[in-house]
Amino acid sequence: MDFAAPAGGCAVRMYRQGLGDCFLLAFADLEGGQKRLLIDCGVLVGTKDARQRMQAVVGDIRQATGGRLDILVVTHEHWDHVSGFVQARKEFERLEIGQVWLAWTEDENDPLARELRERHRSALRALGLAQTRWRKAHPEADSGLSARVEALLGFYGPGLATQGGSLTQDAMDWVKDRHPQPIYLKPGGEPAVIPGLEGPRFYVLGPPLDPKLIYKGDPAKGSGEVYLGDLSQGWPGLQFGVLEAEAGAAEPPPPFNPAYRFWGDAPHRMQIEDRYRSEPWRTIDQDYLDAVGQLALMLDNHTNNTSLAMAIELTPGRAVLLFPGDAQRGNWSSWETVRWTGAGAGTTTQDLLGRTVLYKVGHHGSHNATARGLGLELMNHPGLAALIPVDRETAAQKRWQMPYPPLFRRLLERTGGRLLLSDRGWEVDPAAPAVAEFAARCRETELYFEVAFPPAT
Repeated sequence: MDFAAPAGGCAVRMYRQGLGDCFLLAFADLEGGQKRLLIDCGVLVGTKDARQRMQAVVGDIRQATGGRLDILVVTHEHWDHVSGFVQARKEFERLEIGQVWLAWTEDENDPLARELRERHRSALRALGLAQTRWRKAHPEADSGLSARVEALLGFYGPGLATQGGSLTQDAMDWVKDRHPQPIYLKPGGEPAVIPGLEGPRFYVLGPPLDPKLIYKGDPAKGSGEVYLGDLSQGWPGLQFGVLEAEAGAAEPPPPFNPAYRFWGDAPHRMQIEDRYRSEPWRTIDQDYLDAVGQLALMLDNHTNNTSLAMAIELTPGRAVLLFPGDAQRGNWSSWETVRWTGAGAGTTTQDLLGRTVLYKVGHHGSHNATARGLGLELMNHPGLAALIPVDRETAAQKRWQMPYPPLFRRLLERTGGRLLLSDRGWEVDPAAPAVAEFAARCRETELYFEVAFPPAT
């Protein structure tokens, strides 16, 4: 094993598999005992040689941990966070796993979680069907919308099934089956700990317990909640009813609620039907399918907001590592009211953010996954560093701005240049005075970046 933390500290390995999250953490007690934790393991659909890349990553994890993970954490059900559990399953099956940690929204025994997941699966089936019917209804249309929707559907795995589940669901089911009693974490309460390890405490921040906040994805335009430039926001709310009905019907339902349907007598009906059918521009049967792009975006935002978000305190009152998954507006905004008990009594979210020395940037640096006033602007530690798991070439092919320029500029300012991107590494000369001390604690290979955090950080 060549992956170890300094006594009383932590080591973080950010893998470079492409656009996706995979972080291996090692913690050490003051006596030198080591515990290892993995947060997510995936890469975006369409990544070249994705299976081989993920098998290499998991092979390295096995070697680095000696074949044992004390904790496996999965933040949320997106392919770029869970694909490795499908693509490198044989490698994972050779790993011993002590505990599995998941968000409370994954607990099938929780009534609200079950309701949210059923709603999510229904919308996902409806979206797959709507995308298929949109293509049939617009065979000559510009493929731009279809390509964007396909990119969003890719977060649930390749070849989304319209009448069944998704590969992401298969991955999550496999993770749950790896341990007879997965631990489902809720915000607040007693901070979680790694069995047998003194020191590190895991303060669970999200996902929120209020479903309204889970559905709250993008910020209001002009609110200043995130780092928006001139990007237009404010997607209108959508009703899933018609699409959900189609997902379970052999024939599409009529475009109107029956209460508003009037056909008159037979001659009138035939006259109306003849004119309606003979002039296609009058038809509206398929118009609702034009909302498929908005529906895909809303579903993506909802899943991101179910992210298990954690602030990891290395030693009481000292350095904190922030791993928010891909939390968006509703998740971040709920943290203000979270309260902890036991060893965490009296700790506030503002206190944890103020002591943050490492921020794993949410959703590959996208515009809406880093809170501003309730997030990055509260990270005041003079040694703050940030890691962005991103592949800018892949993002550009999808027409995604990752990292989003206004956010990226602010991250550089807040960290003083202590900012690492998994695709190309440093954006600032690592020998620069503000960066040199941090750079000395980093190690780079083709497969990962690794950084150590001593307890004195």
